[in-house]
Amino acid sequence: MSLTLALAACGGGGGGSSSGGNAPAAGKDIDTPAFETYSTDHNGYSRVRLQTATDARDNAILGQFDDANPDSPSGYRNLIAQTEARFVKNMTIEVIAEVSGSGDDEKIERILRLTADQAPFDNVDRDGNLIASGQYYFRGGAEVYASVDGGSLQRGVGDLENMIVDFDSETVTINIRTPYDPAAGSEIETAIQASNLPLNVLTGAFGGTVEMTSRSADTGQLLSSTGQLRGNLNGDEKGLSRLVENMTTSGLFTAGSDGDRLRADGVFWGSQLNYED
Repeated sequence: MSLTLALAACGGGGGGSSSGGNAPAAGKDIDTPAFETYSTDHNGYSRVRLQTATDARDNAILGQFDDANPDSPSGYRNLIAQTEARFVKNMTIEVIAEVSGSGDDEKIERILRLTADQAPFDNVDRDGNLIASGQYYFRGGAEVYASVDGGSLQRGVGDLENMIVDFDSETVTINIRTPYDPAAGSEIETAIQASNLPLNVLTGAFGGTVEMTSRSADTGQLLSSTGQLRGNLNGDEKGLSRLVENMTTSGLFTAGSDGDRLRADGVFWGSQLNYED
């Protein structure tokens, strides 16, 4: 059984041109040691991975999901088997979790692994110049898996409300939110608002330190924890050009450490307003 999440392709503004200037020899270093980051061998996608599996049994479970023809083991699920069909050529989102119950009674017990794969990014034209310039705007979806005071895992389902990619300043501003809305399957209110995250204009990687907040639905108390976020962009010369704006994005975030009342891991994905297959 798998759950396919629909991605709202909203956003707009911004634009690029072929006059972005000479490309640097290397872009900014994106320092996010909480995550594994590498290019996959089979398709060259940029991968961000957070693995929380703790023992050989967990690793054996993950091995089944890595099989070319997996048979999802009982009690475990890929919660996001794929993004909406129109984005399947650009990204793969994976959330492997241990679950109990089924249907309306399904409960996420713990996360074993989060993965966000994004198709390659090409921001240099044939003359060796940067293509993109100015600001580009993204919106999309997000999921959070959070625990408060060591309690059971709660699932937040919400939005990548806004993401601004600024190629001139080589920064990203991002706003991710999940509401408290049990009727819609979102059990916890969370928010990440971060500005000036470093962007590598050559690879499309971005990220850094972020703060997550969560408001109690019962008391209104606000909790916060620091953590990290790492994402990637997909686009090419045509998709980066002015008026086309055909980029996508995806990534992971994690917040909290030993002693923090709020601990959470999550995934986000999005695209530009004018995104086309």
